[in-house]
Amino acid sequence: MEKSFRQGLSQLAGAAERITASARVPGDSVWYAGHFPDNPLLPGIAILALVEEAIINAEQREGRRVAITGVGRVRFRLPVKPDDSMTFEIMREQRRDGMAYPFSVLLAGDAACTGVFTARLTEGPGEQTS
Repeated sequence: MEKSFRQGLSQLAGAAERITASARVPGDSVWYAGHFPDNPLLPGIAILALVEEAIINAEQREGRRVAITGVGRVRFRLPVKPDDSMTFEIMREQRRDGMAYPFSVLLAGDAACTGVFTARLTEGPGEQTS
């Protein structure tokens, strides 16, 4: 995901070891176009884009650049509707081959999505991509 989600995370807080953030995607977002008529749901890829953005931003705040190398064990448990307030809880775990970021996306305290991103440290200038 090369560009930021552009809906914007709010209240990104915590060290990269324990990230918390929140976001709300308005009903007029292009993410809802065609997904689905008369019953708009935020696509899973949009939720994952927000989690990725939170990880990259938190690491950048601490002077580290990371490249996302994978995502796994993703489970979508609750639908996210327009203007729902999502809370993101992300932990960083050091692994011998890089880092893992188990995450939960919560709606009113209930898990809407869970999974694990993997990443590695990168060097050099330029925009991060995965």
